[in-house]
Amino acid sequence: MRSDDVIADRYRLVELIGSGGMGIVWLAVDLRDGREVALKRPHAGGSAIRADLEREADVARRVAHPNAVAVFEVVGEGNDCWLVMEYFPSTSLAATGTRTPEQVARIGAQVAGALAAAHAADVVHRDITPANVLVDDAGTAKVTDFGISAWRAATITSSGKISGTAAYVSPEVADGDGAKAPSDVFSLGATLFAAVEGAPPFGSGDPDVILTRIRAGRGEPSRHAGPLEPVLTALMRRDRADRPTAAQAKELLIKVADGEPVPTWTPAPTGKSGPKVVPIKVADGEPVRTWTPAPTRKKWAKVVLIAGVTAVVLVLAVLRPWETDDGPASTVLGDPRTADPCSVADAGALGRFGATRTDADYGGLNRCDVFIDVGSVADGGDEDIDVVFQFDGTAAGRTQVVRHEPIRDDGACNVEIVLADATVLEIDARFDEPRNDLCDVAGAAADHAENVLRANDVIPRRPALDPRSLANADACSLLQPADLATVAAFADAEPDAGFANWDCRWQDSDGDASVRVLFDRGDLANAKEGTRLDLSGHAAYLREEGYGADTCAARVFHREYRNDAGDELVEMALVIVEGDHPMADLCVLAGAFARPVAARLPAA
Repeated sequence: MRSDDVIADRYRLVELIGSGGMGIVWLAVDLRDGREVALKRPHAGGSAIRADLEREADVARRVAHPNAVAVFEVVGEGNDCWLVMEYFPSTSLAATGTRTPEQVARIGAQVAGALAAAHAADVVHRDITPANVLVDDAGTAKVTDFGISAWRAATITSSGKISGTAAYVSPEVADGDGAKAPSDVFSLGATLFAAVEGAPPFGSGDPDVILTRIRAGRGEPSRHAGPLEPVLTALMRRDRADRPTAAQAKELLIKVADGEPVPTWTPAPTGKSGPKVVPIKVADGEPVRTWTPAPTRKKWAKVVLIAGVTAVVLVLAVLRPWETDDGPASTVLGDPRTADPCSVADAGALGRFGATRTDADYGGLNRCDVFIDVGSVADGGDEDIDVVFQFDGTAAGRTQVVRHEPIRDDGACNVEIVLADATVLEIDARFDEPRNDLCDVAGAAADHAENVLRANDVIPRRPALDPRSLANADACSLLQPADLATVAAFADAEPDAGFANWDCRWQDSDGDASVRVLFDRGDLANAKEGTRLDLSGHAAYLREEGYGADTCAARVFHREYRNDAGDELVEMALVIVEGDHPMADLCVLAGAFARPVAARLPAA
């Protein structure tokens, strides 16, 4: 199409003003009366699209409100089918950046008014998002796409389709129920949250991850909403019966916009009379920032008790989003040497916490790291949160995928997911100082991992391994009984193999010392710390307390290589001796055991 083209012998195209995944939007002039209109055309055509547009346009015409973009008619046929709408020179709320709580409240009151009119006409929008709220330079807001489902792509998730944009849907829609008027109210709350905070309350990115967070109620707290916060809380109540109506939301938002105290609302228990509005203030004159819902009957979630572990694990239904109609997921690890830990890590799912990057070559062969840049630390410490995804060991006796809730520790938060074959997937969010949001980070990472598990019977495979990699070697084979027998206490030690035989440990007969061979990767320059040794053609570096206060380790270099970013890295075998002995003795043993290990390393 070109400017000056005439559609349906009536509308002359002026300029293209919008284009997206579903269609294009042109500014046009009505040749009959000279008014400007907006013409939308879907990319798809045909009689079915025409019928859908006619039906949905009839629905949209029922919403007559100054804060709703008007729909006039459908013109054209087949692939040249257009929807004629009111032209409203404006910018979407999604493209204007954050606003003050009062500005957002003023916009929200207008949107709530349009929703109230729609709901009175039995019309549900189903997709209230910042992109569908238009605001002009004077601050007038209008809602577009009322009921025009042909212009909205359904969100495709691993469990099917949902109506609406994942980041803004209500919990009941995320659960698979149909959208109703209270669903629009929730979406309004999420939209206003994004307008004042700069991001939707349940994150962005992978729709399955977002829906999991919505179902579990794991949203971000508001930090900039101020007087708007109690209204957002009310609009986004999990139970749809506990939310105000759109008309009530409008009144609450007007109060915030006008700087008045926000009342505490209690919905009428019978539904026969309107809720009683009672402005309540605390002693210092600040409004009470809570929404008090009507008493409701509790629905108890099923609880499964898992026995045989140190801590009893409660597995709630809401924490098992991977469960399908056919029963729990049966994801297994498969060949541990080719299982890809990066397949369950997604930097996009963690992007709301800061700029992210994924590193597939950091640390052991069984791990993948996502680093989140969270800015400087006052004392000059690490500036990244390190989210570690690692396959490690087994949890014997488990028969299905089970998620342990985050375990918080200073500077770290850990989540464990046990696969159907009892392999443990550990997810750790780490920082060099305690942070309150580490469990939020770990939880978001686990949400994405769970959705990968739900979609796969076997953990996805990693890219083809370099044939020279230690991933193809057996750590237990690098120390033989004769090597161990050179130290009397280790003469009868038996190997204890770790994950994929990339880790092997021998305990001495006294139980106060051990030797471990572990395959590792790291930055080449940093790996050269310590005393250099030359062992069977391999460079090695001996370092005291390298892996704990009572350890001495020898890093035996296997091969140097570059990752996709061009960083210089080294793959190595660590020989770690740990025990209640003088450090000099531990280092003598580490150096002695490193010699046969270096001699048996495969060709690089």
